[in-house]
Amino acid sequence: MSSLLTLAKDLEQQSKAQQKSTGEMLKAAFSEHEKSVKAELSASAKRISDAISAHEQGMTAAMQSNRLSVLRMVGRTWLTITLVSVLLIATSGSILWWQGQQITGNYQTIRAQERTQAMLSEKNHGVQLSLCGEKKLSCVKVNPKAGAYGEEGNWMVLERK
Repeated sequence: MSSLLTLAKDLEQQSKAQQKSTGEMLKAAFSEHEKSVKAELSASAKRISDAISAHEQGMTAAMQSNRLSVLRMVGRTWLTITLVSVLLIATSGSILWWQGQQITGNYQTIRAQERTQAMLSEKNHGVQLSLCGEKKLSCVKVNPKAGAYGEEGNWMVLERK
């Protein structure tokens, strides 16, 4: 039985030695694997970081280009609005000036006609001229109490003021 016991003890020692050896081998393998995984993760993180940086640079350039396009468009829009406003103001001013000239001319014509009418009224002893009917024919006011004259009675005395 002692040989069995010795055999069991030897087997136990071999098993412990093998267990220790396997544990160290696994530890070394896991350590190696861990280093490899860390290296791959670092490389992957660097690639991702580089890709993000490149994307950010591309987006920054695109945004800058878009910003300049928007600024140009806004500048053109304001320039157009300003030019149209100036043209409208200039056109309105020109029309107002022209109408003012027309009104002044008409006012002067009316004043001249009023002076002429007053002068004619003085020379005609207060005879008043007017426009009569739909056709606006010239007519004068007559005095029917003075009677009619002429062979056919078609002449009458004008009424005075």
